[in-house]
Amino acid sequence: MNPGSGIPGNEKVRKDRKEWLLLLLSLLLAFIVWLIHSLSLQYSVFLEYRVTLSTSIEGRSRTATSEDILIIRGRSEGYYILRQRIGRLKNLTVTVLPANVTYKDGDIFTVDCETIKSNIVEALGGNVDLEFIVSESLDFNLPEVTSKRVPVVPKASIVFDGQYMPVGDIELRPDSVDIYGDARLLGTIDSVFTETIARSGVDGPIQGLCGIVPIRRVEYSEDNIYYSMNVVRYIEESMNVPVTATGVPENKELIILPSSVTLKYRRIFSGMQYAPENFVLSVDYNDFIRTMDSELVPKLVSMPEGVLSWEMSPRYVDCILLENSGRER
Repeated sequence: MNPGSGIPGNEKVRKDRKEWLLLLLSLLLAFIVWLIHSLSLQYSVFLEYRVTLSTSIEGRSRTATSEDILIIRGRSEGYYILRQRIGRLKNLTVTVLPANVTYKDGDIFTVDCETIKSNIVEALGGNVDLEFIVSESLDFNLPEVTSKRVPVVPKASIVFDGQYMPVGDIELRPDSVDIYGDARLLGTIDSVFTETIARSGVDGPIQGLCGIVPIRRVEYSEDNIYYSMNVVRYIEESMNVPVTATGVPENKELIILPSSVTLKYRRIFSGMQYAPENFVLSVDYNDFIRTMDSELVPKLVSMPEGVLSWEMSPRYVDCILLENSGRER
């Protein structure tokens, strides 16, 4: 027996297996190329959608999904057609003016599909070149609802860059919305909240759009809220400012200790220079008479334009009331 007789046979088997693998790989690559090419082509097909109606009929729900199916014929790429055919029936949200919605019976309203053809084209978003609509009309259940106007409260997580701070609060437009739903449910709602406005490293004014946090079984008159906030660069300064007394009768004298406090403030960055006389800190005689304590918090009744925030040290001052004769109260 030839000791090397098995080697040539094994090499032939390995060679045949390699050729088969290359053939299968070539076929797979050819199929992928064919599939990609086929899906990139346009086809004229029938497409079906579940339709959600968005409208604004007074005293009625603003949205409803029809039990009827919208059937259309149109041209689209194979990619889009494949996505539509896979899985559950896709939803199409169509915004329609109340004038195009017809009352039918009870809470049922109907929409003529041909009348809202342009609305359907808009909802398709350019994915389909609409050829014609097969469905004649769609029915929607729009039950009666009550409405209520409530304020919108901003919810924010904003981190400012060094030496930057906001001037005022976040402004919203609109700052209130109409909410629609069951009267008992609306009675428990006093306000609605924006989705979290998250920004970091803010070094200037910000603005944008944000949604409203949804509430189950409640609809809103607005989907998005415009927000804005003025943000400026600031510098921090401090100075001694005298404390004065106001409203003191002529026959009395109010002694303030200490007579001045350190005022620490933040102001908009600029080349302006402030002096102590630009600030007016005072205590009121009537406040002193009403309180049982001789300590009062001075009020900053006047300050230069551009001051963003302030604090003083000490926070309290002692007040001593003297008669003009020199007798102490």
